[in-house]
Amino acid sequence: EAQYFLAWVKKMGLDKSTVLAIDVEAPDLPWKTTSQVNVFLRYLISHGYKNVITYGSGSWFNAGRIKRSQLVDKAIWVAAYGVSQPGVANANAWQYTDNWHGVDCSYDFDGKLSGKVTKVTPKKASYWSDNGLYEVITGEVNVYGKPALDKADKRRIHFSKGSTIYGKAVKYGK
Repeated sequence: EAQYFLAWVKKMGLDKSTVLAIDVEAPDLPWKTTSQVNVFLRYLISHGYKNVITYGSGSWFNAGRIKRSQLVDKAIWVAAYGVSQPGVANANAWQYTDNWHGVDCSYDFDGKLSGKVTKVTPKKASYWSDNGLYEVITGEVNVYGKPALDKADKRRIHFSKGSTIYGKAVKYGK
């Protein structure tokens, strides 16, 4: 697989700085597949393609099917849909949907996929001093019936960008 993949990378003229991802999700793979992933990654790295990342389902990382601690390159791109976070600590990237207006969408947390690290300067959020008043700054925020924030509890309504709502901030995860 790695030889076939690399032949196509070269045929397409991609240089050695290109991010190359191994997509690990075929149901017929062995339960513990880290060693097979490492064979693939080592092959790419040995041919000068050092910008590699392992893509897989968050459940595969969490169940130990892919053991990040044993990967020859620790960069991971986690697929986890319908949740508010990737669910795997310190993921480099998170694919949060495979169909947002017909396009796959991912967050690139540290620039691993894009090569561009975005430095965010933290600032004190104004809503902490506004007695719980929040303004929606994304395209929209879904409304949920329960704190689970999953599809079963998602309501048909949402708050659009610019909406202001009172609420209580709740820390979820890290």
